[in-house]
Amino acid sequence: MQNFDSSRFPEAGVGLEYHLPHGAGAGGLDPTIERILGEGLPYFDYLEFQPTHCILQPRLKELGGRVPVLLHSSSLSLGSVGIEMDREFLHMTRRLCDRTSSPWLAEHISWSRFQGGDTQHFILPSLAREVADTVVANALELQAFTRTPLVLENAPRLFSMDIGQELSEGGFICSVVERSDSGFLLDLDSAISTARALGYDLRDYLRSLPLQRLIEVHIGDPRRDWDILRQLLQCAPLKAITIEWDIADRAEDPQLSALIKEIKALRSEPLFWQAAPVASAPAPAGGAVDGQSLFELRPGTWLGFAHQSFSLRDRRRGLDLELSTEFLPLVRHFLCPRTLDSALLLPGALQGESLAVLQELIELGLLQPGQSRGLAEPEDASDIWAHWQDALDFYLGTRTQTATPYISVAQMEEQLAGKALQQRQPSAFKDYFSHPFLALDNPLLASAPALGQQSLLDVLSDRETCRTFDGSPLSARQLSLLLYYTWGATQMRRNPMGDFFLKKTSASGGSLHAIEVYPILLNVQGFEAGLYHYSVRRHGLELLSREDPRAWIGAACGEQDWISKAAVVFLSTARLERLAWKYPGSRALRVALMDCGHLSQSFALVATALGLKSCTTAALRDETFETRLGLDYLREPVFLLNGAGG
Repeated sequence: MQNFDSSRFPEAGVGLEYHLPHGAGAGGLDPTIERILGEGLPYFDYLEFQPTHCILQPRLKELGGRVPVLLHSSSLSLGSVGIEMDREFLHMTRRLCDRTSSPWLAEHISWSRFQGGDTQHFILPSLAREVADTVVANALELQAFTRTPLVLENAPRLFSMDIGQELSEGGFICSVVERSDSGFLLDLDSAISTARALGYDLRDYLRSLPLQRLIEVHIGDPRRDWDILRQLLQCAPLKAITIEWDIADRAEDPQLSALIKEIKALRSEPLFWQAAPVASAPAPAGGAVDGQSLFELRPGTWLGFAHQSFSLRDRRRGLDLELSTEFLPLVRHFLCPRTLDSALLLPGALQGESLAVLQELIELGLLQPGQSRGLAEPEDASDIWAHWQDALDFYLGTRTQTATPYISVAQMEEQLAGKALQQRQPSAFKDYFSHPFLALDNPLLASAPALGQQSLLDVLSDRETCRTFDGSPLSARQLSLLLYYTWGATQMRRNPMGDFFLKKTSASGGSLHAIEVYPILLNVQGFEAGLYHYSVRRHGLELLSREDPRAWIGAACGEQDWISKAAVVFLSTARLERLAWKYPGSRALRVALMDCGHLSQSFALVATALGLKSCTTAALRDETFETRLGLDYLREPVFLLNGAGG
């Protein structure tokens, strides 16, 4: 048994759970959240909620900067043997960990995912060693990916299973918690239910659990279980006690307030947000500077990119510094003169490594004192590339020459077949299986009038760009047809590499179809406004966030406020891994751009055939969409936005 360092888990105190209000699907603000944002927590120390709650109540994400928060997931399906964890949900969880500064992440020892789908409810795993190995592997990956300590929670087992049970209940839980070096979250009500169902003595069952790693307790009836709670506080490194009562029902409960004071009196420790050290900006080699001093990246410094790192090169001075891509936002921050204090506002900048990198950049002279820039003098624009230096670098770097070697299709197929034996081809589908799914109308059942009866030449001639939508709604049928005949798969079949060949109405380089689309619904009949992902596999919408985009979509499109009158807009991104697997050269990015153009034209024609107005714009604030949709811009860059309406 390895030693357990409980100091990784700071004291959190006593908190309550957040439950989605009844009828949360109807949208709107939750008065409980609004009150906390305005007034803070009334008499308890933290609020615990699930990452999935942020999809239906986006304002929850703002709590992290206002009040102490603990994140508790139930959707990562750690026990699904042979099934990869939901990558998109992993990314969302990591962003929430960063944004809320949750001191740890909790997850159930359970499974919900299966090949091609998700039950949407966690299920207890069998007590087999293979399942335990799967939970351990996924738990280790989860901790590394989120950069957040993990606590694993027991779930209730309501009946005994003799088939495939190689470990005892307590032995299974101890095995996965200890081998993954996680903390333990004891749900007392679940433990009581399990002991009753399996005929265990409750105290014997509790002693079989990894109490030496006990970090958090969920308790439904503190008065009933007071003696157990007192003993746990004496024998375990317990850091948080979550009372499983909905905050909405208890915001003004004097009895609960008194109860929490009694619980906190059992042990008094400083809490994790109290007396937190405030980082200060590092000083350059020449001496101390004020945090308001301006610094910028040294002119002539080149940025080069690798798989998981990037390098800063100053060829004149022979400097070549390689850094992890997690520090790229910090470096990009200083492409123009910025204060050192402003860098400390970047996500994760208060961590020691970021401060150390900032110090090193200053000491090496890669960051140098800058000056505030006023209005620049007019420059000579005779050279078409004068203002396109970054584009020129890309163009020249991907330009081919007369002697540029190419291989035949047969050679390419032979190479890919060999590669597929070593590295699986990235999936042609992107799925958000853990998110709510809304099926779309079957497009193949649409009547001829719904599609229009114009000839192709008529549609081509009638197509025009609209900048004056009238705000009228789109029908659910029109939305289905737009998505299917632009981005949907009209055919699919297995390819020799183990994935799928998709056929769409637009051509795609290498038949890879790297473009993903995110419908942002503003006014569509039968659907709530919000951010969605289009599932090509299932021809439906996966809900990413139930928020009204009309408040920010105009600003995100370069202050084009008219676009908020569209009924729906579609954001196109590129899954670069699909291209990179087949095409290792940088020229592959040109393929993604061409694919996006093909799809954009198809969209405009389908919209015209449906009698809709359409628009296309690349005047986007990429970072806004990346943040709203949770996109990794180095893996899935934003390219283009199309809109439709009346």
